[in-house]
Amino acid sequence: MRIKVFLVTIVFLMSFYGFANASTLSNWGPTGISEIPTAYVLNFGVAIGPNVGFYGSDTLTRIPITLGLGVGIEIGATGFSLSSSSDFIPIFHAKWNVIEEKPLLPSISIGGLFDVNNAIGGTSFYVALSKALGNLKGHIGVGSGIYEGIFGALEFKLTDSIDLLGFYKSEKAGIALNINLLSFLNITATYHEGIIFQVGANISL
Repeated sequence: MRIKVFLVTIVFLMSFYGFANASTLSNWGPTGISEIPTAYVLNFGVAIGPNVGFYGSDTLTRIPITLGLGVGIEIGATGFSLSSSSDFIPIFHAKWNVIEEKPLLPSISIGGLFDVNNAIGGTSFYVALSKALGNLKGHIGVGSGIYEGIFGALEFKLTDSIDLLGFYKSEKAGIALNINLLSFLNITATYHEGIIFQVGANISL
């Protein structure tokens, strides 16, 4: 019921506010690519990126909601549930863009997932760098918890609306395809430790 109310609210807001360029949320909520956060943050607006991951006999459903505050900071929460449990558990997240991207400098951000229920093994922190070079974007970061160690990605724009992504996290490589259906709507298909499907929508306020 709460999800239905939220979706109706999003549709209502869309009738009054402008659409943003499609941005992707990572599956845990921060702006990013599939399983990893990037240094980019959401502008003043709101995004949602429900996704379902299939890991053998387990199905992991996550519904991240992220709010961009327009000052280089984004905050949000992600509710998640495993197929073996009916409980929907919240994880909170925040990211601060410390340095904006410049012609010769990457964007640098720090952030974290705040696991108040100790549902995913505790709080995770990370530092991420991102830089665009023509049709290519590079991302690299280091973190703790679910972002333990080094993670990174290369993002190549195949067309104006399709991006091919290769990434590395948790000592495993992954691949993702992102399609921008509209200026505010995208879908992403990922293979990492399992197959993940995500639908994302965002609007500027």
